[in-house]
Amino acid sequence: MRHTSTAILTVLALTLLTTCDKVPMNGPLDGMWQLMSVETPDGLRPTRDDELFLSFQLHLTQWEKKHTSRTYFAHFERRGDSLRIYDITRAAFHDLSHGDDDHLITDAQMSAGEMDAWGIHTTTPSFHINRLDRSNLTLQAADTTLTFRKY
Repeated sequence: MRHTSTAILTVLALTLLTTCDKVPMNGPLDGMWQLMSVETPDGLRPTRDDELFLSFQLHLTQWEKKHTSRTYFAHFERRGDSLRIYDITRAAFHDLSHGDDDHLITDAQMSAGEMDAWGIHTTTPSFHINRLDRSNLTLQAADTTLTFRKY
C-alpha cells in the first residue's frame, strides 16, 4: 500500500510540474527564423549567406541583418493564416551624445529599398502563412514568397 501511495504521489507531482510549463504565445511561430530565400517574378534569390533573421516573441518581431548589424523592430498581428506587420522601426545605435533614437520607417524609405533584403517594400506588409511548423516558415505577400528555417 505504501509503495502504491508513493508511486501515485510521484506521478501526480511530475504531472503538476510538467503542466506548469509555459507554452509559447504564438505556438511554432515564436523564436528565431533565418531567411533562406526570397522568390519574386524576377526569380529566386537565395539569402542564406546574407544572414538575415526574423524573430517573433509576444507581439513583437525583430528583423536583423548580421553583416551590417542593422536591426528593425515591429509589431505583428496573427489571425489564423494571416500575418500583418506594422510600426516598423529602425533601431538606432543609442549614442545619446548624438541624440540617436529609434525611428519609424516611412513609405519613402521603404520605396528607396530600406528592407529590400527581406523582400519587404511597404511599411505595413501583410502575409499569408503558407507553411508553419517547428522547422519551416513560408510567407506569401502578393508576388513575393519568403522561405525561412528555424534557427
